[in-house]
Amino acid sequence: MRFLSETKVLASHELRREGARRWLRLEISGLAAVSPGETVLFSEERHSPRCRIATVETFSDGHAALVAKFEADDLVPAVGRGLTVWSNENPAVSVGAGSLIVTTPAFLYRVAPFEQRGATVLVEDDGADLWQDLRQRVGGGLAWTSIFLALEPARLQAFAAAFPDANPYLFANMDMSCGIGACRSCHVTVSDNKDGEASCRVGPWFALKRVNLVRLQFASTPFI
Repeated sequence: MRFLSETKVLASHELRREGARRWLRLEISGLAAVSPGETVLFSEERHSPRCRIATVETFSDGHAALVAKFEADDLVPAVGRGLTVWSNENPAVSVGAGSLIVTTPAFLYRVAPFEQRGATVLVEDDGADLWQDLRQRVGGGLAWTSIFLALEPARLQAFAAAFPDANPYLFANMDMSCGIGACRSCHVTVSDNKDGEASCRVGPWFALKRVNLVRLQFASTPFI
């Protein structure tokens, strides 16, 4: 894995809560260079061996804001505590200017930071025809390889049925227990590797046609 740095928690803010699950913004100092939208992992001495996964929301001069989901039994990093932070060893693909990310309101926190890199984020609306919108954009010259789907597995399957020849990228939002792929909790079943791919090492974006969407649905619930 790509080690980033030892950091210090400056503040913690709750963004939203759904039952026992909550989403927190952690403000930290001492972080090596990262990009908005990048997936990072972190741990501290109080935690069990399971690491935590977070999204870089902002970064400037060693100070960063990380957004992470916490379950009821997860220990929340306390202000003043140190965190060890690391990142994907080999990001599979880069999202930036000219990219279109399609997502849902619940999943927006994971991909909204990519707008700072120049990407456009399209949030799925119950009252809009998402597939028609995508047809128009592709007809207007946007390549499928510039489209990134951060959707639940069922919606990804619906996309594959509606566009059988398209091969955009999908976001494999997997819980990561060890951070190095050894525990296989974040492995994505792909067609060209019988052992699967660890999203903590080469993710989180994967070409849609490589991924077994049925297996993904059972491997990644809940997908937010």
